[in-house]
Amino acid sequence: MKLSWLIILFLILFSIPFLATRPKNNLSVASLPISLNLGLTPQTFETVSLIFAGDVMLGRSVNTRILKYQDFTWPFKKISSLLSAADLTLVNLESPFRTGCSPTDTGMVFCADPRSLAGLTLSGIDIVNLANNHINNQGQIGIDETENLLSKAGIASVGKNIPFSITVKNTKLAFVGFTDIAAGNKDIATATPENIRSQISLAKQSADLVFASFHWGNEYSLKSLHQQELAHLAIEAGADAVIGHHPHWVQEFEEYQGKPIYYSLGNLVFDQMWSEKTRQGLIVKLTYSGQQLLKQERFPIKIFDYGQPTLE
Repeated sequence: MKLSWLIILFLILFSIPFLATRPKNNLSVASLPISLNLGLTPQTFETVSLIFAGDVMLGRSVNTRILKYQDFTWPFKKISSLLSAADLTLVNLESPFRTGCSPTDTGMVFCADPRSLAGLTLSGIDIVNLANNHINNQGQIGIDETENLLSKAGIASVGKNIPFSITVKNTKLAFVGFTDIAAGNKDIATATPENIRSQISLAKQSADLVFASFHWGNEYSLKSLHQQELAHLAIEAGADAVIGHHPHWVQEFEEYQGKPIYYSLGNLVFDQMWSEKTRQGLIVKLTYSGQQLLKQERFPIKIFDYGQPTLE
């Protein structure tokens, strides 16, 4: 018993010097600042550039000129270097590809010779929007052949009710396409508010940036209130930029919630030589770092000889 008391007394006496030197601020070990180097650094982003351009129609008089000059890259010869000067390039493909197209300079049912795909590949076009009112001009067979040819050429397509996603330089990008003009095919994405919200919300879940392509508006006119309502809806749903086409005129530009909206880029490759505005188009280049838009560049073009654009 005495031995136990002696041990306790010894422990008390031994602890006194340590108690006297205890920090006066009464910080516990848990509250002391800790500096750890785990080898982690903030995520860094390289700049990513994207080019958007308007309607590409490789049928009708564009096709007859291609055959005349015996050059399936002819429409893109004078703009291919610009279209290639980005990490990704997207256009609206207005005409389906179909083997056996009969050359014609008339009509509103479009058909492009599959060999004209060479112009898209020459220009470094990576993505085409298929959600438009002419994609079904050759029926389901034309859509299937178009998608097969694009896939073999390494060109992605959007506008069929599912987002397309790709990672470029550590930045996750997603693209969706819609048409507000009847496409005549149930698989083509229509621009209903429900569809716009659901697709963009789905794309936003796994992407740093979402780009929405719209085929909409009234031909040969400035933007409509309905276009603006859909564009604002897309931005509110999570889109980082909205790109439009179909009116065959270059329409207004707007920023909404800090995001760019190009209501129509006009024609890129088309045979509408009957007016100045239908011969004019706009190529837009957007440069990002992560989710930050660093720069917007606009390049006006003008079409000559029923289908060959050049920079103005």
